[in-house]
Amino acid sequence: MLLSQKPDYGIDSPRIIISQFVMAALLLLVAAFVPKIFTVHIRWGALIVGLYFLYSSINMVFYSKSGKLELREQLLNSIPWRGDEAVLDVGCGRGLLTVGAARRLTSGHVVGVDVWDPKAITGNRPESVLENATAEGVADRVTVKRGDARQLPFPDSSFDLILSNFVVHEVDTAEERRQIVNEMVRVLRPGGRVALIDFIFTGQCVDDLRSYGFADARRDRMSEFGFWVGAILTFGVVQLYRVTATKPLTVREQMAPPVASDEI
Repeated sequence: MLLSQKPDYGIDSPRIIISQFVMAALLLLVAAFVPKIFTVHIRWGALIVGLYFLYSSINMVFYSKSGKLELREQLLNSIPWRGDEAVLDVGCGRGLLTVGAARRLTSGHVVGVDVWDPKAITGNRPESVLENATAEGVADRVTVKRGDARQLPFPDSSFDLILSNFVVHEVDTAEERRQIVNEMVRVLRPGGRVALIDFIFTGQCVDDLRSYGFADARRDRMSEFGFWVGAILTFGVVQLYRVTATKPLTVREQMAPPVASDEI
């Protein structure tokens, strides 16, 4: 079957990209036409900072068009899929992880939840998730629902797997980040997994998950080379980590005998 369109996951943080590009243009103009102010030579400083802003804006566009697809595959390929999972993508945006997860399912289903802030991604709306799911041929395995990550609109123990990409850093306080983790823990079934990516506050995520009994909670660098390049060029601000953890089983579930295959 030929698909009618290609998926489009938008440009992330468009206002930041525009601001950086404008700053780069202004600084490069200063470097070209204003070599000094009074007796202070500013050409080289303006040139270096301008090129840095230009690099940053171009890099963010590259990430939006290509880099985040690679990160998605790294994250999803690290998960041992069965194919029948109930999956939740927290802060799904235009469906990057939602659609990627749906492609790995057979009888399972993915729910993407978000508030769809228009400043976060270009064209950020729930319809974009469904359009991308249709383009990828997985619309029958995808649902979207409006909801805040700090107060997820789902019952306890609803999902086998919870995914998230660059959401934890969006809230302002440690307490709000703990609320996000608390909600993930609440709606995750015993034995289920959490897998998320972010560039700051990942250490707190691991600590919070361990406080809920997720003994295997850990964080790993995403792409060793890219990790150090990003960290150096952003003066340590961007350090991409994958956080993974498994919800512990209850005592009864730990003691339950395995079910024979012909009884499933």
